[in-house]
Formats: sequence, C-alpha cells, structure tokens
Amino acid sequence: MPTTRATAHRAALLALAFLLALCGAAPAAAADPPVPRDDIYRSLKVDDVPAAYLVLVDVSSSMQDRGPDGVPLYTTVKRRLADFLDSLTPADQVAVVTFGRATGVVHPMSPANRTDGLFTKELPQSAKESASDHGAALDAAADQLDRSEAPVGAVLMLTDGAVNAPGSPFAKLGSTAWQRLKSRFAALGEDRKIMGYGLPLAEGTGVAEVLGGAFGAPRILPVDPTALGSQLSAAKDQVRTQKAVSLLRADQGGTVTVSVAGEGVSGAGGAHVAVATGDRTGARSRTLRVTLESKATHVPLTVRLTATGDAGGPRLTPDGPAAPVTLRPGEKKTVPMTLTWRQEARFSLFPGAGDFRERVGLRAEISSAWTTTVRGSLGESKFSTGEPVVTALDLRGTVPGRPPGWLYPLVLLVLLLGSALVWRVHRQRNPELGGLLVVTDLRTGNRQTIPLRGREVSEETDAGQVRARITVRGRQEAGRAVLVLRCERDAPRTGGERLRDTGTCELGKSTVLCGIGFSHETENEAAVLQ
Repeated sequence: MPTTRATAHRAALLALAFLLALCGAAPAAAADPPVPRDDIYRSLKVDDVPAAYLVLVDVSSSMQDRGPDGVPLYTTVKRRLADFLDSLTPADQVAVVTFGRATGVVHPMSPANRTDGLFTKELPQSAKESASDHGAALDAAADQLDRSEAPVGAVLMLTDGAVNAPGSPFAKLGSTAWQRLKSRFAALGEDRKIMGYGLPLAEGTGVAEVLGGAFGAPRILPVDPTALGSQLSAAKDQVRTQKAVSLLRADQGGTVTVSVAGEGVSGAGGAHVAVATGDRTGARSRTLRVTLESKATHVPLTVRLTATGDAGGPRLTPDGPAAPVTLRPGEKKTVPMTLTWRQEARFSLFPGAGDFRERVGLRAEISSAWTTTVRGSLGESKFSTGEPVVTALDLRGTVPGRPPGWLYPLVLLVLLLGSALVWRVHRQRNPELGGLLVVTDLRTGNRQTIPLRGREVSEETDAGQVRARITVRGRQEAGRAVLVLRCERDAPRTGGERLRDTGTCELGKSTVLCGIGFSHETENEAAVLQ
C-alpha cells in the first residue's frame, strides 16, 4: 500500500507535468473552416459558365434490343437523355450526333434550352443502322466543338457495341485516321478542358479503347442501362466541377498587395518601405496604415499579419485584437498598426550626428476557406493562394554621436600612466649622480675635485694649467652604470684650436679626455647612480 509521502510525491509530479504542458503549448494558428462545395458553386455562379455537351448516340439495330428492365435500349437512351437535357443550365450548349453506318449531326451546337424538337423531329424514331462508326461520330463531335467557345467540353458516347465500320477510315483502331483524330482533340484541349465519357449499354463495347483513341484519359462508366439517368447526372456533376475549376485557375497563386502609409513613409507599395524617423531620441511610436488589396478574381482570401525582426528591435502591432482580415475578391481593406522603436544616441569618439538604422518585417500569410474543398472535392490538389508577402520597413533617421561617460576619465588615466612611464624611463636613462669626479692636470699633477649631484653636472675646471668645461651625466650601459663625460678644453698652445671630446668612465675608475685625467671616487658604489 503506498505511503502518504509517495502519494504526495506522485501528485507533485503530476501537477508539475500539467504546468509544463500549459507553459509549453504554443497557440496554433486558426485554420480556415472548409466551405461546402455547393456554396463555392453559388459564389462562382458556375451555372452561368457555359459547357459544350456532345452527345453521341449509337443507332445501330442492336440498340433495339431490350435491356434488363425489358425496355429497348434506344427507348431508354431517349428517355434518360430528355431528363438530362432538361437539367442543364441555359448557358450550356448541346450538339447531338447519331452514328451507325452513316453519321449525322441531328442537332447542331446550340443552347441547351433549344432542344424542343430533338425527340420529335431530329432523332430517328428507332435504331435501324447495320454498322457502328464510332470514329466518324467523334470526328463530327470535333467539328461541333470547333463551333463553341465554352471553356469546358464533354463528349458523351452512348453505345452498345464495338466498332463495326467496314469501308470507313476509322474501321481499325490505331489507323492514320484515328491518329489524326487524337491530334485534333489534343489541339482542341490546349486552351480549355475537353473530357470524354463512355456510357456502355452492353458488355463488350470496347468503348474504353474507342475513346482512348481520341482522349488521353476518358472516363468509362459501369455497364448498367437502368442507371443511365444517374450516370448522365454524374457526368454532368463532373462537368460542373470543371466549370468551377476553369474559373478557379485564374486565382491559382492569387495573392494580395500590401502597401504602407503614414508619417514619413515612402515607397509604400514595394517590398522595402522607408520610414523617416527624424532626430528625436528615446522611445518613439507612430501609427501606420497597412492596406491589403485582394488580387483574386473569385476566391475570398484570409490574411494574417505578423511582424518579424530581432528581439529588442522595432515592433509592429495591430491597433486592437490581432484578428485575421477577410477580403472578398478584389476588395481592399486598411488596418491601422502601431510602430514602436527606441532611437538612442550612438557611441562616437567625437560629438556630432550619426545615422540611425533599424528594420522590422511585416509578413502577410494568405489563405482561403475554399482551399480544402478545392483540393478535395474539386480535385485541384495543387491549388494555392500564393506565398506569404513580406514587406521590410527600413527605419532611417539621425541620432547624436556622444562619447560615453567613461571615455574622458579613461583618456586622463591613460595620459597619467603614459606620463608616469615616460618619467620612469627618463629617470632610468638619466639617473641621479653621486660621489666625486677628480680632474687631474697630467703635466703638473694638479688636481681638482668636483662633487656630483643631480642628474647632470656642468662646471668650469682650473686644474694647474688646464682650463676646460666638464659636463657629466649618468647612464646604464650593457647592464653597468657609467659616467658620460663631455670635455671642452682651451687650446694648450697659443693660437691652437679648442679641444673637444666625449667618453665614458666606469664608477671608481679613470679615463683621459682632451689630455686631462678623470677619475671617479666614492665610498658606496651602489649609491652613486640612483
């Protein structure tokens, strides 16, 4: 049995997991609810879009055979065809071709609501032909399609037998005549949708091969004369779908244009919009007007606006709830948005104005409530409302260039440290002197003693017959302390030139310059050069 401590521990873990799930769950973008297909049809007004129907009726004598319901096939065709034509819209067009040994256009291409005499005058009262020339019927259908500008065409072949056309160029499938026929239908389908439907009324008709000789991928319905009415309705529904698709293709990749207006805005309709921000500093804000215009002809669009940019940079937020914007085809709407940013002084070694440059992106995600239905029920799997539209807002202004507060103290500190270093180097190169410099007249042996103090000593000396100016400095040389001597002596002989010489004298030792002896004396050598 679990202890009280174990139970509490388990409860704490469950509570922690629940809180983590709440914190980690990111809100998903709301998807557009799908729209029923019939609502799309009504919005598109597909019944106002014409479709050209080519009905090819087999009138060979076998069409007088009775079907599963005991009614002759030809009678069933006329009965169901009448119902089918009544269900078409006034915008639709119909042509009826009969084929047997001979082929006849019993009803040329005309509006669907003008077929009153088709069953009383135009169609034969019974099927009596002794052959079936399917190819000639398709060739006649192509002639009628040439007379129509409808964006969608449907060829419906109703037959109960295979090709039986002795003496016809279409007697053999795959012949040159059939090849020409296939090329002809391909040309007709370059700028519109042409579909072929096979409605076999008996087994073994080979209608799939027949229509395949003219169309790339015909639609073959099941063999069921009793279901001919529903099969014709199914073909009509597919044609209706193609009407809608023919309209929707104009909006494939349809998008919106995004323009931005407001104070200081230029280039409002481009991918880059310039926003002049002036020279004020601190937290700033400005109201912008974002205008969205649908470029779609038929499809309603939903636009979701979001801002992109670096954390801590400019922000662009809607004024009010961040709700998606719905646009009817061609509609234009304006959304107020607030641009906020900080415009602070920039680092500069010298006072003056500097450039202010920032950027924030405005992203428009485009979708449509129709997309799911168009891709599913209407079969346009590649239908799309286009890529997101991204507009870059480039903020441009000026800010003062100010040195930071710590710069001048740092410069002063560097100067002080530099001065101290220079002084130290100077002291090392010019140490203070100590001890005695003994100047000796080498002829008479007379001596004069000069005390060494400070960093340089310069004196006139008079040792016996020697008259000279002696200058003494200290120096470090090869790790040793030495005295640097400079001597300027009067000429030893009358009319002679003044003697000059420079040399060094190690501490506690002697040297000769200008014929004068110099020696250094001290009691403490370590204290000579400080």
